[in-house]
Order: sequence, then C-alpha cells, then structure tokens
Amino acid sequence: MTSTQTSPSSFFTDHARKDLIRRLWCKPLIKSLSDTLKKKLIYIGLPDIEALDVLEWIDYLDKVIAFQCSSYKKGEVIDVAKLDGLLQSLERQDKLKSGFVYQGWMEDIMMGGISERGQTYSQTDFLKVYNLDFCSNILVPRQIYNERGKIIQYITKLDVIDKFLEYELVASNQGKGEKFIMYITVNTNSFEGDLSEIKDSCVRKYLKKISDIKKPEVLATRQLKAYCFAMLSERFKKYDFQVEFLPPVFYYGTNYPNKETRKLQPHRMMTFTILGSRRKAEEPLFNQDCQTFLNNKFIFATDKVISCFNDEKFITENDFDPDIQKIIEGSYSFQKLWK
Repeated sequence: MTSTQTSPSSFFTDHARKDLIRRLWCKPLIKSLSDTLKKKLIYIGLPDIEALDVLEWIDYLDKVIAFQCSSYKKGEVIDVAKLDGLLQSLERQDKLKSGFVYQGWMEDIMMGGISERGQTYSQTDFLKVYNLDFCSNILVPRQIYNERGKIIQYITKLDVIDKFLEYELVASNQGKGEKFIMYITVNTNSFEGDLSEIKDSCVRKYLKKISDIKKPEVLATRQLKAYCFAMLSERFKKYDFQVEFLPPVFYYGTNYPNKETRKLQPHRMMTFTILGSRRKAEEPLFNQDCQTFLNNKFIFATDKVISCFNDEKFITENDFDPDIQKIIEGSYSFQKLWK
C-alpha cells in the first residue's frame, strides 16, 4: 500500500471553536498562574504538528515536551519532523528554552518508558501545563501486542493521567512540581465506563438523577462529567494533590458520519480544566462542592463567544457567570493555594 502524507494528522482538525477555547478560556488561566508565580510554565502534551496551542501560549511557556505519533492508521505517514522544526525555530528565536518531541503513542511511551526513536521518557521540570487533547473517549484502550500478535495489555487515558501524576509527585518531592494546570479533552458522544466503580455518594445521587434522560448523547455527556470528576479526584488525592475542577467546556467538533443514520453529525467534545497543587502538611484537604460542579451548566464555546449551555429539553442545570477571569479569581486554588 502506498503511504499518504497527512498534515496535520487525521486525528486533529482545527476550527474556530478550538481557537476560541485556547485563546479565551485556556490562555487567561495559563497567564494567571505564570504571572502569580512569576515563572514561565512547562508544556507537556499533544500539540499536533501545527502546535497551535504552543504558539498561542508561547509568552507564558519556557519549555515544550510534546508527544506525536508518526502514524495513527495503516498507510498513513505523519510528518513529525514538521513539529521538530517548529520547536527548533522557536528555540532559535529565543521564544523557548527547549522543545522536545517524543515520537509515538503517548500511552506506549508513558507506560513503556521509551519512544519509537529510542528516547527514554523523563519529567523533572516544574510548573507545568498539561494539554492532553485525547479526542477519543477517556476509556478507549490502547492495545499492546506481543511479538506473536497477542494482546497483552490494555492502556486507557486514565492510566496515562495516573502515570503523569506519579511523575508529578516525584518532581514535587524535589520541589519542582507543586502547582500545575491539566487540560483533558475527550469525546462525549458515547460513554464507556463502569459507573459502579464510583463510591462517592454525591456523584451517585447525581447519576441517579440523570438516569431517565432519553437522548443517549445527552446522557453520555453527563455520565462522563460525573465519572471523570469522581475518578480523577481519587487519583489526584492518591498522590496527595489538592484538586479543583473549573467548569468543563463543551463544544461541537468536526462532523462525522453516524453509523446508523449515515447522516453527518458533530463530535460532542468536552475539555476538563483541573488545577493541581501539592498539599502541604498543614493544609486542610480541599473537597470541592460536588453538587455545584455537577449541576451547573457547561461552558459552551461557539465560533465567536463563550457562554453557558445545557440541553434544556432533557435536564435543568444552573446558570453562572462564564467569565474566565472571574472564575479564576473565585477559585479556591487561586485564593488559597497559588499565592
């Protein structure tokens, strides 16, 4: 089969809504952390070969650690060298201290410790912004095969996040990882997860409340919000990090053909914004108000504005002021932990 060159990768298509989110939602928060601590941040994540997030946030970044696949499907070739070249150009212009690309699947590199180029993964810097633009469902597994073609391991996005937090703990023990922002973007068209894993009584009460929603994608969006809030909170606390979720951003991504109706419909996407801080010995554990988080509307990004959103025909949710600067300044992390 002849290889085809794709640029950007087939897993990512930029559009006005993504641009709006990176400019009007993510950037003010990154600026706020950088300004408050008077330090630039380390970017770790999935920028794609165009690195549009990096370019937008460049004034507040010191280093970039990027993950990029050379192929997502058979017959496809992704020009990883383009991302290498872009980061090198930013270094030459003194806009970055350093930029480094790990080639391969993030799951393989994080769990196996080595990239397609033979690079060994390490993470020792401080003050990070994680951009984990997964695009797929958070529980869709990466299948690892042995030399005989037998599946020997399933790795989910939650496993990868857990591994990042493990590295973050080591860094914080060295005084290098006490505060960070984590953006996690996932597809909400369907939900794949075992809700019985959730033990938090507040989250279980919410899941019961939404269980009679008839429209599958509306239900899945809220199940995913609840599942991620519960499961990610557990992981952060396991590593002794204070965790605070800002309102999740909901937006319509690119269109895809529905397998049943064959009609084009948009991917329903959600970006979680999580503020992490290493808990000091004397600090009380922050327990975020679960009811407020789950029962509030989503931040909604159109091509032009950010507002509040819900599926009013199916569920009643609470309004709030979607101004990101007010949300930042009203957050527990900003008021109690960042200063």
